[in-house]
Amino acid sequence: MLIQNLSWWPFRLPFAGAFGTARSSLNQREGWIIQIQTDTGLTGLGEASPLPEFGGGTPADVLRLLEKWHPLLIGQPIDCGMRLRPLMWEADQSADAPGLAAFLCGLDIALTDVLSQTEGKSLAEWLAGRPVAESVLVNATIGTPDNSKAAILAQKAVADGFECVKLKVGMAAGVSGELERVQAVRAAIGKTTRLRLDANGAWKPEEAITILRELEPLGIELVEQPVAAHDLAGMAQVRRVLKHIPIAADEAITNVASAQAVIAAGAADILVIKPMMVGGLRAGLELIKIAQRAGLGAFVTTTIDSGIGIAAALHLAATLPEPLLACGLATASLLQDTLVQELPIIKNGRMFLPDSAGLGMVLK
Repeated sequence: MLIQNLSWWPFRLPFAGAFGTARSSLNQREGWIIQIQTDTGLTGLGEASPLPEFGGGTPADVLRLLEKWHPLLIGQPIDCGMRLRPLMWEADQSADAPGLAAFLCGLDIALTDVLSQTEGKSLAEWLAGRPVAESVLVNATIGTPDNSKAAILAQKAVADGFECVKLKVGMAAGVSGELERVQAVRAAIGKTTRLRLDANGAWKPEEAITILRELEPLGIELVEQPVAAHDLAGMAQVRRVLKHIPIAADEAITNVASAQAVIAAGAADILVIKPMMVGGLRAGLELIKIAQRAGLGAFVTTTIDSGIGIAAALHLAATLPEPLLACGLATASLLQDTLVQELPIIKNGRMFLPDSAGLGMVLK
């Protein structure tokens, strides 16, 4: 089975409301929907939407790669993805070339969509090589910088059945500001709902230790990327000092080498795996196995993608071993549209896999 055609379309999806991180205020998500058609009539969909704010390149960078590699992909076997990956990295000089991870992710999703359809399996089953659960535990994500609105949204999430809430932090003024923000959300969700924090690398190590010590009594499940991704020594320091708040490496995880560096430094208890940041589903699966071998936890999140990216991340998350940490997949409500006819269903804090072979998504 050969690749007969590769096409792509741009998209721009505004956020449904104010959404901030410690790095910036995000207003929209931009990227490309990728479609692969085979000589047997099968079609696979993918998404390549980099995050410029986090060093992932721009949509223009992805377009450059699409235009460069399009002629070379036509006529290639549909299982060419993993063989082409090192060639692309070599051709673009670095695994960190702007837009490359998102491009590889979009291509990998589309290719594996076709490959799993060919075997009549869901993409999750095809990736795992075994039966998987029909649903995945997910968390709600709260990114509004307004504390009152954050509390209202968190309370609504609990009413909707979510058992875990992730709150963006690192935007408030000093220790008292961070404490006030987290206290407001904890009061809104009660004592039993799990509360995790995402600092997006906002704090210096000593600052992170001071703030998180103050927040410990509020029952924090974990904190994602408390210090800058490049400061593995600082992450390790925070982890050594804070005994009751697990540290999750998020932006620090971009490929196998980065994961191995995090593990060697003793910088994290958990790896956060984002397909769009690590170069696709098969790359994400490899990182899950690395975390397992190292005795670390892992969970999967989107990068606030369209419905194509959400479904792809869901299929990868379904391959995770038990006990399962909630995954950051319930992000569709953060955008004004998702581009797909029907999103995976979320019920009682769990997202259900599509009941079809492959990725299971249809564009509007």
